[in-house]
Amino acid sequence: MELTLDEKLECVLLHLNDNLPLHTISKERGIGVARLKYCIDLYKKWGEPAFKRKKERRTYTRETKLKAIEDHIVNGRSFRKIAIDLMLTEPNIVSDWVNMYKEKGEEAIKDTYSREAYKHHDDKVLEKEYKKLLEDLERTKAENEYLKKSFPLALERSKRFKKK
Repeated sequence: MELTLDEKLECVLLHLNDNLPLHTISKERGIGVARLKYCIDLYKKWGEPAFKRKKERRTYTRETKLKAIEDHIVNGRSFRKIAIDLMLTEPNIVSDWVNMYKEKGEEAIKDTYSREAYKHHDDKVLEKEYKKLLEDLERTKAENEYLKKSFPLALERSKRFKKK
């Protein structure tokens, strides 16, 4: 189960303020200890703003991404440390950027919005394509029905002309 940012913040505060052990929080909330540690490190560096969504989504420029990729490939910094420096809620975002860079090259790295918006964008594209396909299917069905109904009429007319 994926926790919301508020739930992650709550877990962090349970550990830091109430001294609740990580493994206890992990079992109660269904979040891995490694992810909890990441959230704690993120909180220690950025505080509560790291777990609060603003009305506008965060943008990650191409330059920021390329710097993060270079930081990992050239300097050997971990995804986790880079993600914390960029105030990313998930370290996997940086690994996605690196994998995209390795697979498709520097041209594939573009300005994007936060990971959540990125996922939703793909879903929106698929949903639009799906709706278009459904509309095409409905149109084709309507055309077939029209042709089925008009075919006997066309046959009848052609028989009349042949008789004359």
